Amino acid sequence: MFRARLAAALDAAPGLDIHTVLGFVFGHNEPSVRLFHGFGFEAWGTLPRVAVLDSVERDLVILGKRLAA
Repeated sequence: MFRARLAAALDAAPGLDIHTVLGFVFGHNEPSVRLFHGFGFEAWGTLPRVAVLDSVERDLVILGKRLAA
């Protein structure tokens, strides 16, 4: 379901004059990181240990994609 929503958002973005799309994903969430990479997103940055989930410090990965003008 998320795959279809991400595809729809990317399709709609140029018509809304959106040229850059960002995704913020916890680094340990490998399926979500792979999903974004599958849509052409690249890792643009990491916020190390910004959250504690289940008593474990987690990184936040910033994924970005520039859309065709």
